[in-house]
Amino acid sequence: YGDHRDLHYPLRRQRQMCIRDRDYSYSVMGNSKIARENLAKEIKNGAVIIHSGDIVYRNNDTWYPFRQDSNFYYLTEWPEPEAHAVILIKDSKYELHMFVQDRNEEMETWEGKRLGQSGAVEQFEAEKAYSYQDYRKILPNLLSGYQNVYCDYSSPNFEKYDKSLLTNAVPYDQRGADFSNATLYSLQPLISELRLTKSDGEIQLLKEACDITVAGHIHAMKITNPGSYEYQVAAEMEKVFYEMGAERLGYPSIVAGGHNACILHYSTNRDLLDKGSLLLIDAAAEFGMYSSDVTRTFPVSGKFTSPQKAVYEEVLKVQKEGIEGVEIGNSMKNIHEQTIKSLSESLVNLGLVPLGVDETISMMHFFEFFMHGTGHWLGLDVHDAGSNEKNGKPRAFEHGMVTTIEPGIYVRPTKSTIEFPLLERDPVQIRERRKLMGMEKATKLEKEEIMNAKTVKHEIPTELLGIGVRIEDDIVCTDKGPVNLTEKAPKTIEEIEAAIA
Repeated sequence: YGDHRDLHYPLRRQRQMCIRDRDYSYSVMGNSKIARENLAKEIKNGAVIIHSGDIVYRNNDTWYPFRQDSNFYYLTEWPEPEAHAVILIKDSKYELHMFVQDRNEEMETWEGKRLGQSGAVEQFEAEKAYSYQDYRKILPNLLSGYQNVYCDYSSPNFEKYDKSLLTNAVPYDQRGADFSNATLYSLQPLISELRLTKSDGEIQLLKEACDITVAGHIHAMKITNPGSYEYQVAAEMEKVFYEMGAERLGYPSIVAGGHNACILHYSTNRDLLDKGSLLLIDAAAEFGMYSSDVTRTFPVSGKFTSPQKAVYEEVLKVQKEGIEGVEIGNSMKNIHEQTIKSLSESLVNLGLVPLGVDETISMMHFFEFFMHGTGHWLGLDVHDAGSNEKNGKPRAFEHGMVTTIEPGIYVRPTKSTIEFPLLERDPVQIRERRKLMGMEKATKLEKEEIMNAKTVKHEIPTELLGIGVRIEDDIVCTDKGPVNLTEKAPKTIEEIEAAIA
C-alpha cells in the first residue's frame, strides 16, 4: 500500500490548495442547486424557511469549531453562521433569498472574512440577499401571497424567529374567516427523503472523504506497536486526514485497544496497547461536509492469534454477505435479519451460546455479543437523514443510496459466565411495546420478564474473553450492484498482516 503521502498525490495537493482560510472553492455548487430543484418539484407552490447553525461557546470567549447545519448546507451550501434562507416556490420553480452577515472590516479582522450579500448572490446563486439583521422586517413581504409555508419545527430558531413572525405575517391557526389560508408544514420529512438519495456530486464528495479515511487507516496500521498509547495512534491517523484535505473529523475517533473494543462508543483513547491484543479503530474524515465511516480491527503485534482469527473470520464472512445485499429492491431490514442469522451461526460455531441457531435467534441470545444495527445511512451526517421505512414498510434500496455495513462480535471480559434466559423474544414486538408504554416502563417490564424466566448457565471460552471485532465499509447502491467506497482499506487477514509488516 506504500506510504500514505504517496496516495492520490495530485488530489492531496489540490485539497491543500483548497483548505486555506475561508476558501470554499472545493464546494460543488451544483449539489445544492439540484437539491432546491428537487424540493421545488415536491412542493410545487409554497415557501420554505430554514436557518443556519450558530456559533456555540465552550466557555467565556472560546468557541467550538463551527460546522454548518446539515439541512441548511444541503439547500444552500452556505458556510457561515447567522444566516437564514427563504426559498419561494411557484409552479415548481424556485427563488433563493438569503439573509447573511454584513461585511464588517473590524469583525473580519477578529473572526475571518465574510462573504456578505454580494457573495450570496455571485457565488451561491441567491436571487437576492439581505442583511441578517433585516430578517424580521423583510420576511413578511417575501411570504406575501404564499399559502403553504414549510419550516423546521425541531429547530430552536423556529421558536426564536418564525413562530411570532408567521403569526403576524401569515397567521396559520385558521381560527376563522379573518385569518389567512396559510398552512404550516414540517420541512423535515421532505428533506429527509431528498437527502436519502445522493446526486453524483454528493457521491464524489463521499468518495473523497472515503479515500482520505482509507489512507488514515492504512497509516494507523503501519505505525501501531505494542507500548504505544491509543491517543498516539489516533493523532497519527488524524494527521493524515488533515494533511489530505479533511476539514474536520466525521465523529470523535474510536481507537480501542484490547478489552476497550467491547465498548461500542469508546472514545477515551488513553490506554496503552498491549502485545498480542487487537486494536479496533472506528474513525473517519469529513470532506466538503460529507463524512465517511470506517472500522477496522487489527493485531497490535502484527499477527492474529488463533482465537482472534477465529472471531475475525466469522465477522468478515458476515460483513461480505451484508455488502452483497446492498442492491436495488432489497432492504436494510432484510440485511439485518440475514446478519443476525449468520452471526448466530458464528456464535454457535465459536461456542459463545448454549443452544442452536434457531434458539439463539428466537431468544435473542445473540444480543449478548451483537447489540447494534447492521448499518445506517451515510452522507452529510455520519448517521444520515432518512428512515428505514416508507409508508410503514421496510424501505427498498434505490440507486444513489449510501449505507454502512458493520457487523461485529464483542465478547465482554467481565462476563465469563452468562445466564441466558429461556424466553422467546420478538424484536418487533419489543419495539412496538416501547413505543406504546414508553422506554422506562417497557424496559422495566422486559427486565422483570427476563428475571422471571428459566435460564441456562453457559461458560464463555476463556481464550475469547475480551475480544472485540467490528468491520465497517461504506457502500453505494447502484443499478449495477453495490459499490464499496472504502474497499482499499485492508480487510482480509492476509491484507492486514501484510499492511502492518
